[in-house]
Amino acid sequence: MNIESICFSCDHWGSNNYDGLIGCRAFPGGIPRRFYIDDPHSHDKPFEGQDNDYVYMPAKSKTDRRGDKIRIYQESNPYADENGRYKEV
Repeated sequence: MNIESICFSCDHWGSNNYDGLIGCRAFPGGIPRRFYIDDPHSHDKPFEGQDNDYVYMPAKSKTDRRGDKIRIYQESNPYADENGRYKEV
């Protein structure tokens, strides 16, 4: 199964990846399956129930940790500040 999620091209991806969980700054305890696999859609604004205000930020690097090229989901997020936190527009 080939899963393409916006998570892979987010600058926050894997920043808190531990204990085998797929994590990020927005979901340090593991990205909920419903966002990661079942419905991989835009994360321009915080999801209901999210404990912080981190949102999608395009990856600064165009390759992943293995050196493989990644597809950037979008070039910018108008709802994010320079640190990837949600802001009202």
